[in-house]
Amino acid sequence: MSDKRKPLAQRKAEAERSGSRAAGYCALVHPDGGASCTRPPHGDRRHVDHYNGRKQLGDASGTEWVE
Repeated sequence: MSDKRKPLAQRKAEAERSGSRAAGYCALVHPDGGASCTRPPHGDRRHVDHYNGRKQLGDASGTEWVE
């Protein structure tokens, strides 16, 4: 049995996605990085990160993309 560990960066990314899913988010990562979908799990292809990419503090959403 080989006990080869995953690289730290991969383990951290998996832990972040797992935590986001546990919090009720879709958690799909933006293709360019720097954002992940903070909508509840959904069937459409539209994704929004309500926290990252906002132009002003009062904006309702930040980065948006279509899968």
